[in-house]
Amino acid sequence: MLSFLKSLMGKTPTTKEVREQVQEESILSASDTEQSHQEKQGLHKTSAGVITTLSLHESWEANLGAQEKYALSFMAQELEPLQEGNISLAGTALVPHDDGIEITAFIRNSSDHPINLKEMTLVVLFGDQQLFTRQTFDFSEIGEIPPRSARPWSFVFAREHFLQVNVLLANWKIAFEMAQKKMVLPQQLELEESWIKALSNEQKNSLIELAKTLPALNEGEVNIQGVQIRRSEEGALHVMLLIRNGSPQSLSFETLPLALYDATGEKVAEGVFELGSLTVNANTSKPWLFIYPPESILLEQPDLSRWRVNVPQQA
Repeated sequence: MLSFLKSLMGKTPTTKEVREQVQEESILSASDTEQSHQEKQGLHKTSAGVITTLSLHESWEANLGAQEKYALSFMAQELEPLQEGNISLAGTALVPHDDGIEITAFIRNSSDHPINLKEMTLVVLFGDQQLFTRQTFDFSEIGEIPPRSARPWSFVFAREHFLQVNVLLANWKIAFEMAQKKMVLPQQLELEESWIKALSNEQKNSLIELAKTLPALNEGEVNIQGVQIRRSEEGALHVMLLIRNGSPQSLSFETLPLALYDATGEKVAEGVFELGSLTVNANTSKPWLFIYPPESILLEQPDLSRWRVNVPQQA
């Protein structure tokens, strides 16, 4: 029997008890998935929201007993009403698994159309949006989720993808990665919503691997770490950097002069970048993309097997 159902068996729990067991929901617009029979944004939304009813995959239908189905049905209907036209992920239980951890969650569809999801990346967070692990799952295995329904499913996150060990997973949350407003990687590397959506899976993995190997900042230290460099078809150099702030105050940048050097120490490009209102919070790091246009490039055939950036001395 699913462990999280034990507390619901043999008694009639209150709505409050059910909702206390469910972690913070991760919510996407159904149209954002591009994988549903979409409704346009002109949807009629009711202020009360949608109460979702239980929908079981055939494998769950075959393996659960009547009491377990009743408990799941009760739980699905007692979840917080969901604004119409959305998909959500509501975690109910996190338990150890031979391969890592297993999380059971309701996938909820509050639209008036069935949804069929494909591959999606999920994240497990704890504390203040600290990333514990991320993994891609094939949601087609879950089957078509009917309108206004909630389907329970279990996700096994492999131990090999854990970013942290010996942490207490209190205040945990399972979420659609693309729905996150913020994620904090190891060494307090902050990713905001625009970066979460813009970065490819490969770039995110590169950032995670970098974050895991970064040395801790000394108190008051501020530095810039190179992450990735590539040349565009137009000849511009796209340079992703990590700005690290070890000071006790947030740092804001409106402009930043940067010189780029190749493996031989030759200056490749130089420019002053307008950053608007880039803020790096105290004791955190933040990635930023700097683009050197072709006219700022001083060396046409640089050796970029190794490279670095510096703030020019005259700056």
